[in-house]
Amino acid sequence: MDKDEIIMRKVQDEIVALLIKYQSHALESLAMVLKTTLDCYVAALGEEDAERILEAAIDSVRNGKHSVISKEMLKKSLH
Repeated sequence: MDKDEIIMRKVQDEIVALLIKYQSHALESLAMVLKTTLDCYVAALGEEDAERILEAAIDSVRNGKHSVISKEMLKKSLH
């Protein structure tokens, strides 16, 4: 595992821990994570590039890469 992958997994673990901490408000917490992530993408990349990321995310969902039993998801996640 390289340095970038280690960092990504640590961030993923922290986000999941945060969602678990507020599991009694799961959808609200998840919505805030998404909103904050979008705000950060727009701030870092600008609106046009953030839109491209959203389009790629939509394609990824439509291609089944995020279903609960997706092999892709299981390979990339510790959870």
